[in-house]
Amino acid sequence: MSSRDYAELRNDEKFINCVENFDASLDKIEADLLLACNFKDYDELPTQERVKLDNYLAYSINSLYWMYVKLQGLDPNEHGIKNELSRVRQTILRDKQIYERNTIRPVLDKGAAGRFIKHGLHIRYDKDGKPIASNTNAEKNVDN
Repeated sequence: MSSRDYAELRNDEKFINCVENFDASLDKIEADLLLACNFKDYDELPTQERVKLDNYLAYSINSLYWMYVKLQGLDPNEHGIKNELSRVRQTILRDKQIYERNTIRPVLDKGAAGRFIKHGLHIRYDKDGKPIASNTNAEKNVDN
């Protein structure tokens, strides 16, 4: 427990635990934000990592402001912060889509596809299932 003076609420353990947990959470968030803001190698990060860091910072700061608005007794759903948080969430989802499109999508092996087409699609079959010779093969068979 901290050295806070809870006055007449000092006997309410549930309230004191809530305040202490909130304080510990704010300390953790503060430490993470300070670490992210003081990151020295930002310019050396790949673009993907810079976007993730920027999204993290934007979402964290907007979330803290949402908490502040809530603690002031205002309705954060009626405040502009709700729209800002939605915008940041959309940006995070867009970044995730771009990352998945660049890493998860199947890659076409053009050489193998060309061989399949060359050897598989140009052979025609008659009703009995026997291959029909193409014009070049027919000319070769006629000459033999």
